[in-house]
Amino acid sequence: MTLTAVASHPARLRRPCWLLAATLATATSALPPTAWAAPPQPGVETLGVYSNVRVTGGDDPHAEGYDCELYRENGQLFGLFYSSQGMVGDTPRGRLQDVRYDPVKRTLFFRAKLTLGQEINRDSGPDGRPSRDLFEFDGTIDGKRLSGSLTHRDGYRPREPGERETVTLKLDRERSAQAREFAPASRKAWQAEDLPMGPQW
Repeated sequence: MTLTAVASHPARLRRPCWLLAATLATATSALPPTAWAAPPQPGVETLGVYSNVRVTGGDDPHAEGYDCELYRENGQLFGLFYSSQGMVGDTPRGRLQDVRYDPVKRTLFFRAKLTLGQEINRDSGPDGRPSRDLFEFDGTIDGKRLSGSLTHRDGYRPREPGERETVTLKLDRERSAQAREFAPASRKAWQAEDLPMGPQW
């Protein structure tokens, strides 16, 4: 039934407005919760926080794993990558770079520069230097998980093969709700913000 058909036959029984609204609401609720292949929407959408971080240690908690915080603006994905490698607290993080996202195949590639700590070796000298940690993710994403290959390279020697592992980061609904509440107004504003615990390179 269309509105045109109703208007051209006034003698037919018309549905009350509330019934039409209920019908539309039912149809809308049948849509998938996350429309990954939907047309670009204005403003910033919070896609969520994906994580595989494990916390152990009781009174002396330690965390190990990765987090990825994702937003989308005009079809372009942006966000932060975190690496937990020790005591729970301020986690090193870096902005996603070189992002390639295919909403139809749901494939995602990105790089992120982090500084996980200080390194002392033959090249750094006795005073040490901030580490240059380069992460590359290549995999797939949907409304529940981020899965694929994660490579960790030394940013001082980016041509070396590095360490590769297979990871699955699951959507953390509680942290995703927090990210949505504090989502940036725009990608441009987000890029201009200071990044605590960001890379030193």
